[in-house]
Formats: sequence, structure tokens, C-alpha cells
Amino acid sequence: MPSTLLIRYKILLLLVLFIGVNCASAIGQEYVQKNLDGQTDYNSGDFETAIKDFKASVVLKPDYLKAHFNLAMAYYKMEYFDSAAVSFAKVTELDSSISLPFYYLPFCHYNNAENELALNSFNVAIEKFPKKRELYYYLAAIHASNGNKNLELLTYNKLLKLYPNEHKAIIQRANLHNELQHFELAVKDLNKAIELNEYEGEAYLLRGIININTARIKEGCADLNMAEAMGEEASALFELQKMHCEEPEPSE
Repeated sequence: MPSTLLIRYKILLLLVLFIGVNCASAIGQEYVQKNLDGQTDYNSGDFETAIKDFKASVVLKPDYLKAHFNLAMAYYKMEYFDSAAVSFAKVTELDSSISLPFYYLPFCHYNNAENELALNSFNVAIEKFPKKRELYYYLAAIHASNGNKNLELLTYNKLLKLYPNEHKAIIQRANLHNELQHFELAVKDLNKAIELNEYEGEAYLLRGIININTARIKEGCADLNMAEAMGEEASALFELQKMHCEEPEPSE
């Protein structure tokens, strides 16, 4: 073969090889592009299209962790909680060291009214994210729906150990103490709640009810009057005021 033709042949062969490598690379990286397309759609709020892109990505590469997580988040945004739970579980299967799926999984189960799964998942989530207040509230709500006041109380105790001035949790725990007839503990919590927020009508109302029921009439009436002044309108407030706090009319 003449030298000129040989050089042309080698150049042509190199071009074919280069184009071949590029094509293979493009095909091999298509799953990445699909995930990137999905991220663009997700960021623009087009979650349905994002789901299609992320699904295409994981079809092309079933162990592509990023796309599985992104798919789970898109499902979650659309409130497709069944599908989100499956995708979050897939992420943990692929890499159990990634923590975020363990945060979202209990909310998926909770929103699907799968209380037992949610309960277990919230306990796991609290172990991994102990400073996330909302996890404790949801776990307490599940215990409340199950009628387990002691575990509900334990959950608030754990939250208040981390955040002693968490006002909402203090009120919730006071209500529980009242229901369990731990009246002194309830009053202690209510004192704390009022100290944190002196305009908390609910705290005055509950403390007033407890004081009335434990024969501390004067203190109870003062609390009920404060609750009324702050806009509380519970029927129990007016009934107790009428029974215990109003001056009797003079007889003729």
C-alpha cells in the first residue's frame, strides 16, 4: 500500500475509533443526562416530568443512587407516599450509610396511615436525627392515637430534655400529666409555660381547671379570669366561673 494511502487509512481508522468511543460514552452516560434533566424539572417545580426523567435514569442504570434518591424526593413532593417509601427504601438498600431516607420514610408511612411502620420508622429517625423536634411530635401523636399515654409522655420527656424551653411540648406534657392525674407535675409545667409566655391563655385555662378541681378555688378563679381576658372561649371556662367564681346574688 502506498505510503500516502496508508497514512489516510490510519487517520480514517483513528476517526472511526474516536467516533465509536464517543458514541459508546454517550450511550453509557445517558442515565446521567436523564438524572440531570430530572433535576432541572424538579427545580422548576415540574415534579411529574422529573419523575419520568428519574425513572428513565434508574431503568438505564438500576443501581444509580442519585437518581433513586431524586425519584423518591419527587414522589414525596407529589405526595405519592407509597412510591416515595419504595424509592427511599431502595436508596437505603443500595447504601445504608445515607441518612436522609431514614428522615423521610416515617412521614411516608404516617401519611399513609401505616401507624406501626411509622412508629418504628420515627424511632429510627430520632436515633439518626435526635435534634429534629418535629420527629418527636409525630411520634407522640402516634402514641396518642394508639391510646398509649405513657409512651406519649416519654416522648415529650425526651424532647424536653433536649429543649427545656420548648413551649408547645411543655403544654402538651402538662395536658398529659393532667389526664394521668399527675396534677402537681401538670401545674409545674404550666408555671413554666406561663413564665415563657405570660400571654398564653391555654396555660392559664388548664391551670385554672386543675386548681379548681384540687380545691384551690381562689387561685383557680384568678387563672380562669386571666384565660378569659386572653380570649379563651372554652365552655368549661364559663361553666367553672359560673359555679365557683361568681359572687352569689344577695337575697331579698
